[in-house]
Amino acid sequence: MKVPMAFAVGTLVLLAACDQAGGEPAPEVLDQADERAQLEANKRLVLDMWHEVLDGQNFDAVRRYISSDYIQHSPGIEGGRDGLIEYLETSRPDAEPLEPGTYPLTEFEFVLAEGDLVQLMHQRQLPSRDDPDTLVPVWWYDTYRIEDGMIVEHWDSIHR
Repeated sequence: MKVPMAFAVGTLVLLAACDQAGGEPAPEVLDQADERAQLEANKRLVLDMWHEVLDGQNFDAVRRYISSDYIQHSPGIEGGRDGLIEYLETSRPDAEPLEPGTYPLTEFEFVLAEGDLVQLMHQRQLPSRDDPDTLVPVWWYDTYRIEDGMIVEHWDSIHR
């Protein structure tokens, strides 16, 4: 098999650069890898919380994901972790924790992470304002701020 000359030369230059640097990636490459790993960890934290607490109705699990001084920007929900738990228990009084793997998980259209923020975007079918018997698609956005491996702040909105 013939290897194009440009490919072969480029590979040799890259190998020589790694050899000169002691075979270690440049610090900026490591910083970028660390940042990507942190963004992925933040996404995983938020998705795990959503699936276990909201989809799985395991309100006790809130303590594993949400800090005690949690800031809630949703109207009608008190701030703090305890305010969130109270809201969940009041809004779903008959909810019992479901066994993992026995319930559907919310499917998100987008899961975005930037810095310490994670945004989830999905559509729900909600009753129309004009005709409550008709369901209409609604975009739902939830944004979470992460600090020290815990969710510390939340914003949400819906758009028709």
